[in-house]
Amino acid sequence: VENKLITEFDVDDTDITKISFNSSTGYYTYTGSTTGDLNDIITSASDIENGVYKYTCLNTTTAGNCTKLYLFTETPYLVSGSYRFKQGYTYSYQVVGTSNSSPGLYKGEDDYTTYSGSTPTDNFTYYYRGSVQNNWVSFGGFLWRVVRINGDGTIRMIYSGLESAASHTGSSAQIKTAAFGDTSSKTATTTDITGLTSDTITTTYSNGRYGNTYVGYMYNPAKIISTYPDKIPGNTTTTRLNYFPTFTNISKATNYYYFKNFDPSTDCFTGSGTDETGACTLKCRSLGNDGDSGIDCVQSNWNTLATTAGNYSTTGDGVYPASNPSQYAYTSDYKYTCWGYGTPVTKNNSDGTTSVYITCPIVSEIIGTVKNQPTQAKVKYHGLFSQDAATSNTNVKDSNIKIQVDNWYASNILNKNDGDSHSLESYLSDGIFCNDRSSTSSDFSLVNASSYTYGPYNRNTAANRIPSFKCPNISNDGFTLKTSGASSTVSAKGNGNNLLNYPVGLITIDEAAYAGGKNGSMNQNYYLYTGAYYWTMSPSNFYSSYAYASVWSVISTGYLNYNSTAYALGVRPVLNLKSDVLYSNGTGTESDPYIITIQ
Repeated sequence: VENKLITEFDVDDTDITKISFNSSTGYYTYTGSTTGDLNDIITSASDIENGVYKYTCLNTTTAGNCTKLYLFTETPYLVSGSYRFKQGYTYSYQVVGTSNSSPGLYKGEDDYTTYSGSTPTDNFTYYYRGSVQNNWVSFGGFLWRVVRINGDGTIRMIYSGLESAASHTGSSAQIKTAAFGDTSSKTATTTDITGLTSDTITTTYSNGRYGNTYVGYMYNPAKIISTYPDKIPGNTTTTRLNYFPTFTNISKATNYYYFKNFDPSTDCFTGSGTDETGACTLKCRSLGNDGDSGIDCVQSNWNTLATTAGNYSTTGDGVYPASNPSQYAYTSDYKYTCWGYGTPVTKNNSDGTTSVYITCPIVSEIIGTVKNQPTQAKVKYHGLFSQDAATSNTNVKDSNIKIQVDNWYASNILNKNDGDSHSLESYLSDGIFCNDRSSTSSDFSLVNASSYTYGPYNRNTAANRIPSFKCPNISNDGFTLKTSGASSTVSAKGNGNNLLNYPVGLITIDEAAYAGGKNGSMNQNYYLYTGAYYWTMSPSNFYSSYAYASVWSVISTGYLNYNSTAYALGVRPVLNLKSDVLYSNGTGTESDPYIITIQ
């Protein structure tokens, strides 16, 4: 196997040719090409004479596992609709780039661009793309990479490490690693609302990643332990309810307590609007123990729903399908079941019974039956998430990532000078840092296990790739300096949401995409690649199948992906230089960065 470094090959899942290999015949099979022309992957004799070699990849993945390229020099056989090659050449290789644009400075549009009708006329943004080597700036004892010249003339740059550091890649190019969102435990404490006992139930949610509000650079802690409204999966003809929850290991001698999801505005929650605790509980009796009061729990082996309307027997302990006697029908007067997880809290009672306290994140109310067999349910969710997007997107409290960025700024930029009597803040400008939480999704679709997607997700996945420098909802998501009360001496411009203490933020995923990054394709050949994971400030989605929120990041292979807000990734602050900052010296390279000054 020959080692061959391919620099011009675009490993992009939208245009790569796929070859499969049949080990029994020794044939490679070419199918599903999107190139439109088989000759695109056949290297002819004349191609070789002209120094042209055409390669194709056997396997492409977003993780970059395509480690072999194949070069074919013969026309294949067409067998049963597939092309088969008898021979070819195999090359191992390393991907160093996927961008088909030459490195350089490009023109775009941002929030400052002016228009005549729909035609842009002025105040363009100019951004760096690819493996540029002339965008290094020395400032405050650190090295920075210029990302773009904003439409208002200010200069946006991203932290790249201490100027004195031997390397400006990997962990050296970031101030630290940190979770994006709050990962502290949340606790809900309630009492038995049936009034039958004075038991207190305390449930702790151990990881903040489940809160969709945590995609915010600032977020809303109000009622994070929240109730999601009734949802009715399927319809009355549903043959099997995929999301029918069950409660396991029920004992007849045990009292069960679980959180039931009432309307939080009237039943569940107490305290102020920023109170993160509160819930309701109901006592749950096990089936067959009629001496208990409360709500029945359906046993775990009753989660298969009826598929026919007849053929039932009523002998034995209950109603069940004659074809499956072990599958008992639902015969309770009550109609609730819950699905528990985690470790139950157990308490022995004086009457010899046991009370078990378990958080029930999902409660179902049976609303459809066939011969008393459940066919349909209303589903309510109770867990660590905001009830609606409007609540979750309100800017109330600093995110963990914002705290880390602000602390770094306060220690390294605020009240520091350039060694020439100028404060570092005198170089800086207020600017928009976009935490775009816009969405075309209507709500948090927990029942259907679909995702609530944010604008940056819809623009930057492999299926779309339409990044934008514009912030759709500047008044809420465009983070800018406070107009009064800020800790910084930098002048506020008065646009945006005016919530920052310091003029510092993070890069957006759209800026990373314009620089050369892609979702679905790794790239080590653009200036934002560092070989390490680091955060952007662009929300991705609330992944309801796993009930956690995600924010976009640049990962270690250089491609763009999204990660749970609880993960600890790299932090790279972003600043905006004033438009009238002066060039003093340097060529803009890593070893000879631009030196700047002010009048």
